[in-house]
Parts: sequence; C-alpha cells; structure tokens
Amino acid sequence: MTDSELLRACDGGVESSEGWVARLIGTELIEYSSGSAACIVNVGYSQAQRARQIYATESASELFPHLRDHLRSAARLFDGRYVVV
Repeated sequence: MTDSELLRACDGGVESSEGWVARLIGTELIEYSSGSAACIVNVGYSQAQRARQIYATESASELFPHLRDHLRSAARLFDGRYVVV
C-alpha cells in the first residue's frame, strides 16, 4: 500500500487521494467505498476501551484487500475514539 493523503470531509468522513472513502453513517455503521465497489462496516462500542470498535474483519474480502488498513488510517480523523478490531 502506498502513502496517501487523507482529507477530512465536511460530513465527518475521510477521503483518500488513492480514491477510497470512509463515511460515518450514524454511530453504528461506516460506508467504505473504493472505486466502484462499496460495503457497510459495523461499529460497536466497548465500555472497557471507551472506544467505538470498527469490525473491519467482518467486511474484508477480495474486493477490499486494504479495508482494515484504510479504516485504521481513517479512524484517526473521525470524531471520537475509534479502534479497528
């Protein structure tokens, strides 16, 4: 994976110069798109970690080989504390 520039969008999502986008849909979902493909990723809350957990492994597939890494990068720019599990 190459280094990309990440931009925080006005809707709170994250856009990459590589062409992928991660957008929060409420507090329990993230829409991830890369090229013409998209998927929905579940988000939960962990009281122990006091963070929102992004369940990237559930949505990983051959269509999205870098999903986990992209969401880990995007999580730093989301409002609140997010961790990829």
